[in-house]
Amino acid sequence: MKYYRGYKYVVAETFSVQTPILGFTIQDKLTALQPDGTLTVQQWYPWDGNSGPCVDWRSSLKASCVHDVLCDYINMGWLPDYLQPIVDQEYYQISTEKGMWWQWARVRLLAIRWYMTGKGAKRYTRKILEA
Repeated sequence: MKYYRGYKYVVAETFSVQTPILGFTIQDKLTALQPDGTLTVQQWYPWDGNSGPCVDWRSSLKASCVHDVLCDYINMGWLPDYLQPIVDQEYYQISTEKGMWWQWARVRLLAIRWYMTGKGAKRYTRKILEA
């Protein structure tokens, strides 16, 4: 059996969100980005919640899911690296729309940027494990 470690959450219902990332068409089994910036995340998409020192809050879960999808696109080379600050800003935008106090969202944005300059800045894929 082969499997991946590191996932805490699974999307229970397909959702779409408008992003500021325009002009790209990306489609995989569980996600899609349209040229108009619409990102669709399908039911069963797994993600690991907030990265680094940030605790998972209800107001940050959608933001962390969208951020993970877009970071995966960058890590796989489907989106260019120069979009990383825009992807990080999208986390802030969605968190505040979901009710997070803007000061907390700002601290989390800074934590994400700090995290992305270390481990997250290096392209990585999840290691396939065997049992």
